[in-house]
Amino acid sequence: MRKVPQWARLLAWLFLIILVSVVGIIYLEGYSFLDALWFTIVSLTAIGYGDIVPVTQAGKIFTMIVILFGIGFVLYVLGTGFAVIVEGRLSEVLGRQSMQRKITKLEGHIIICGAGRVGRQVVERFQHDKIPFVVIENDESVVREMREQGILVLEGDATADSTLIEAGIHRARGLIAALPSDADNVFITLTCKGLNPGIKVAARANREDSESKLLRAGADKVIAPEAIGGRRLAISILKPATVEFVETILHDHRAEIEIEEIVVLSQSLLVNKTIREARIQDKTGALIVAIKRENEFIGVPRADEEIRANDLLIAIGTNEQLTRLEAFAGGNAVDEV
Repeated sequence: MRKVPQWARLLAWLFLIILVSVVGIIYLEGYSFLDALWFTIVSLTAIGYGDIVPVTQAGKIFTMIVILFGIGFVLYVLGTGFAVIVEGRLSEVLGRQSMQRKITKLEGHIIICGAGRVGRQVVERFQHDKIPFVVIENDESVVREMREQGILVLEGDATADSTLIEAGIHRARGLIAALPSDADNVFITLTCKGLNPGIKVAARANREDSESKLLRAGADKVIAPEAIGGRRLAISILKPATVEFVETILHDHRAEIEIEEIVVLSQSLLVNKTIREARIQDKTGALIVAIKRENEFIGVPRADEEIRANDLLIAIGTNEQLTRLEAFAGGNAVDEV
């Protein structure tokens, strides 16, 4: 059974007191309903105009009882309501200030514009990977819900300069424009790149012709959820085992196998060695599935493919294996390859 809120119970009791008083005055004094209600209200609020007064002994006794119990209860209801309002607003203000202080301390975080169906998925993934982020959302109920969950969120217009600045756009390393409107996502991208030209922007596109506009606006990556969903539906029928494996890697938080991007630094002993010479899989257990070199992708690299400085290794393995590979790529491993 759903619990009745305190304010509802208090109002019910107040209504009951007024009803009993009105019925009693009508019965004892013979007043009309409106006169009895008027007399009850001015008595319970301690205004007491004196234009209507009880004349019978029973009416006077009944009125004194109503006043003694009723005024005390009315004061209690008013005091409780005032306290709830003050405490609620105070808590909201203090919570907002605390959240703003946390946002101010963020460095290298990601700003998520929009907490709808797409934005929620991003939030869940970032929470799992412990990626620092800030959400910008204009729906008050969604903002309240996310704040109760401890998520850093700002209520406001994501297309406004002031909101993006408040979210730390100058300190952020990335922004995701996940609003349902393509026009808003284009505007966010333009505004974001104007405030921080070096920031990486990933934008959502709902219409096919919006992709080119978002790219021209400065988006580094444009994702069309409907197109991707359609392709995945098709592949799920044609290659169900493959889809299940990819889903496990990308979306199952309990899975041991993960996919990671690792940059090879110039001081790493992996530099200028082929994959065969480096013996990456033997040393780390991780498997290199692709290499990104500047704007070129090398898919399923051969064993004689040479690793160069600043190469981006796309590897698959357990968290422990990927951590070991990251140490080798950064030149920090104890047992160098």
